[in-house]
Amino acid sequence: MTRYWTGRTLKPIQFGLVTSILVSLAVFLLPPHLLEGPRERFFDTLNQLGNQAVDPSVVVVDVDRKTIGALNGKTWDRGDLARLISAIAAQKPAVVALDFVLSANCEAQAPGNRELADALRQAPSVLGFLISDQHGPPMQSRLPVIAGRGLNIPMGWFLDGVEAACPLFAEGAAGEAGAFLLGDADARVRRVQAYSIVDGAAYPALPLAAILVASGNGSPPIIEASPFALRLGPKRFGLGEDGNLRFVAANASTMEGRTMSGSALLGAGSSPVSLTGKVVFVGSSLPSLGGLRATASMPLEPSVQIAADLASGMLQGTLPHRMPGSARYEALFVLAAGIAISLAAARFRPSGLAALGSAVIVATLLLAFGLYALNGLLVDGFSTALALLVVLIVVTYFQFARVRAAERKARARFGQYLPQAVVDRYLDGEDRGRPAGEMREVTALFTDIEGFSALTKRLDTKDMVALLDIYFAEVNACVAQHGGMVDKVVGDAVHALFNAPEDLKNHVDRAIDCALKIRELTERMRTRPDFVACDFGRTRIGLETGPGILGEVGAGGRLDYTAHGPAINLAARLQDANKQTGTSILIGPAAAAAAKRSLTALGERDIRDFGPLELFTI
Repeated sequence: MTRYWTGRTLKPIQFGLVTSILVSLAVFLLPPHLLEGPRERFFDTLNQLGNQAVDPSVVVVDVDRKTIGALNGKTWDRGDLARLISAIAAQKPAVVALDFVLSANCEAQAPGNRELADALRQAPSVLGFLISDQHGPPMQSRLPVIAGRGLNIPMGWFLDGVEAACPLFAEGAAGEAGAFLLGDADARVRRVQAYSIVDGAAYPALPLAAILVASGNGSPPIIEASPFALRLGPKRFGLGEDGNLRFVAANASTMEGRTMSGSALLGAGSSPVSLTGKVVFVGSSLPSLGGLRATASMPLEPSVQIAADLASGMLQGTLPHRMPGSARYEALFVLAAGIAISLAAARFRPSGLAALGSAVIVATLLLAFGLYALNGLLVDGFSTALALLVVLIVVTYFQFARVRAAERKARARFGQYLPQAVVDRYLDGEDRGRPAGEMREVTALFTDIEGFSALTKRLDTKDMVALLDIYFAEVNACVAQHGGMVDKVVGDAVHALFNAPEDLKNHVDRAIDCALKIRELTERMRTRPDFVACDFGRTRIGLETGPGILGEVGAGGRLDYTAHGPAINLAARLQDANKQTGTSILIGPAAAAAAKRSLTALGERDIRDFGPLELFTI
């Protein structure tokens, strides 16, 4: 296990640990408004993916286009609303909550006012009010609430003025309630203010008031201080720091299932849905009569439907909520998961690390969804996933840099023992298998320095090594430039192969071009002062083409990648035969036959172990 904690392996872990600490602190300490938009949109996604809070006791009566159309061109007025309320009251609902604010034209003699006031007395009713910059007539709270000890009331609950229902209507109502909706920075409505305080009296939101009236006010709600929550009998709902209740925005299907047109109640026929004992919200989906607000489910949701959303959730006991101190626990989760991702750098390559980190991020999002689906708990999956993504990027980047550095070191180190092309094959294509026993046509090129043995006697070891370093660096570079592979360097000789281990088009001509270039550069090299001083010998080159077997050979932990075959052996003999022919480049018959360029024939010469052969030079 110790080996995972040594050398460069530790560096990605260190960067990951530091990043994990920093991003976890950011999750805990950053002001909430900095990531509020993306976080709330993530909660909206949970809102819509989770189960819709459907309570069969909640019904919406919509003064919709069909209702207005049944008036045969007549404008909807309070007399029509009175007839609608009377029709609803006749079915004995538990409560009728009006999403209309009846604040203007308060004279008793105004058309329809007396009829509407009488209708509101026929069933328990709740009237809404709006926020206003003017202080209207005082209201009377009919819905009690109990405040817990040490309660710190949010400042947003205190209202300087309201636009409330006419006293004529309020007298016959069971209570008055806040019907206003405050959107977030993106104008979406996600929360409803639980209470409003006007002239020292607390008034609940319209959905809450409807539930209290429907329950008969048997058990007053309790506002608890720590943690900040609203208790209704056995049910408890967490309140945000601003004193708001979150709701699940219903989708179109849910809305359709709980909504009936007002025309069904005003017509001659019977109501399609029984309203007996139901919590009935009366409002309109028409822009001219009702408020349309953006929510998580749609860009324009009628405000009466939002009231029904909150009421359904409260009756079901499934309102979305954030646990007190959520940011602290989310930060600890980020720290723990970030440390796990960082430690994984000790065992995984960048691709595996990226896959593992991505799996952790996906699991984080799934965990957030699971907690919401179980009990409506809102976990900030956006911030935690984003923080873990930052950790993953940092760790993967430094792990990739570490692996690249290790590969460069491996290429340089193993390049001293194996041809670079073979090293590249192993490092870049692990699935290609061991390059052993491969039969292919190759062009072999052998070089040798004339008079090298005498040269070693004239120079000390240090000077000899310095000259050979220059010589081999330039000769080997020349081979590489022409697409060849330096098989090995033995003494003063360079053994090179063309068309191995990868295919090389026109490999014979490429090898001949390389031989010419080697002759040219080595002859120029001999004119340099250091080479002239020691009478550095000319380079002899032998070249031949033919089939060869390429692959690894060796045992006991030592490997050599090389080629075997008559053509390779002949190239070595031709290099030596330059002594007898007086040439610097000798080309065998097979290479000459395959070459496309013009060569000079030297006739037959006897080559040791091969006999008489037709040789060529250039």
